Amino acid sequence: MAAKSSSQDNTGAGDHGVGANPDRADVRVSSAVRPEKSTQSTALQSQAVTINVLAVAPDQRRKAKSMSRRSGQKGQVVRKGSMWHVRFYVDVPGQEKRQRKSLPIGPAVGKEKLTKPEAIRKGAEAIGKMGVNTTEHLRSAVTPTPVVTFGQRVGWCRKYHQAWLDGKPHPIRTMESALTKHILPRFGSLPLDAITETSVQEFAAELKQATFERRRKNGTLIKTYKLSRKSILNIIDIIKLIVGRKVWAPWDWKLPKAPRPRQRYFTQTEIQSIVNATQGQNRVLFALLAGTGMRISEAAGLRLDDLDLTNCVIYVRRGIVEGVEQSTKTENGERIIDIDPELADLLRQHLAGRTSGRVFQASNGAPIHAGNLRKRVLHPLLQKLGIPRGGFHACRHARVTILRKNRTPPELQTKWIGHSSLRTTDGYDHTGEEVEYRQRNARKAGLGFVIGPNVGPNGPNSGEKAANENAA
Repeated sequence: MAAKSSSQDNTGAGDHGVGANPDRADVRVSSAVRPEKSTQSTALQSQAVTINVLAVAPDQRRKAKSMSRRSGQKGQVVRKGSMWHVRFYVDVPGQEKRQRKSLPIGPAVGKEKLTKPEAIRKGAEAIGKMGVNTTEHLRSAVTPTPVVTFGQRVGWCRKYHQAWLDGKPHPIRTMESALTKHILPRFGSLPLDAITETSVQEFAAELKQATFERRRKNGTLIKTYKLSRKSILNIIDIIKLIVGRKVWAPWDWKLPKAPRPRQRYFTQTEIQSIVNATQGQNRVLFALLAGTGMRISEAAGLRLDDLDLTNCVIYVRRGIVEGVEQSTKTENGERIIDIDPELADLLRQHLAGRTSGRVFQASNGAPIHAGNLRKRVLHPLLQKLGIPRGGFHACRHARVTILRKNRTPPELQTKWIGHSSLRTTDGYDHTGEEVEYRQRNARKAGLGFVIGPNVGPNGPNSGEKAANENAA
């Protein structure tokens, strides 16, 4: 009876303290099968109960975070002053409890105000875009990875990216200028994951609307300006270069197109006036640019061994941009240009027996500087002659137009200009703006071959009939 009573007591204690735990069920069966060892069985069972309680209780009280136990947030829309805000929760790395966030979603007053149902819908869309209801969001909070900011990514690109390692000085300076003035102040401290299609599109819209200032070192204002569409697109391209193709490949948006400005070009009459109004080295330089279509950087990089004036040939092998010698702008830029004998004689006179050095150089022997020539020579000369302002690139457009007017074979046009395709060269053609050229070709393609030279409006004999009537 003692053994039976002990067995029953142990069974009751097990039911009260442990419940339906299968491990403790094994202990109860063991004690019932061997009643003769009830005292020892009770001690062992009590130890097993204690061990099981300590091992299981923590798991029963604390459960791991899981999206399967969440219904998904739609947020709570509230009005704060004149704006609608949506409140929601986000998982924070290293914190057990979620943190509440409040995000403005639209105006509550004014002409463009949102009704509350519209605000609720927009709030839900904002929460969806942030991804707080996704497994990836929860995983990033539970197992956080080191946060990389956009500014840190820029630092990495400056050391290791091909655009910086193999890039030419001028494009690199352009990228650094855009990063310093526009991009880093906006995105530099943000996590790289925060650079989304929406944030970049909003940034582009702000750039389009903003007015910028250019000031001297003493703080005086030089001018105010707005960024062109091309400049904004270049800035966005730098952002895409930093974040990488995997990030921006799904983006689907375009900046609204602006009217494309027509590139300035010099007519043959204007070129003649410019060349005749200058003397010395500048006269030869302007004649070379108009007679070859070379870029000003390529002309600055010319050396005497690049000229074969006997055969009227120039070899373009390099360029100089802001005093730095580099390869040509493109692979097709390294080319051979055939010139006319008059230009070869002009170059020969300019060299005056020199056998080495640069073809064009400053008084101290340094390479010519395109910016200085444009500001100090070309623009004042154009103003004096009453010719609309243009840069050295207008000579390149003028050369293509002259080649087209003289029906130069297309393959020679691309070869001499240094383009990879005729389609690119087509953008340099201004023959449609030459009135005399259009009229001359209109006369050639007129109806003279159909009507005849002496045909009047009333037929071939109308002129004779009128003469006979006058004689009578």
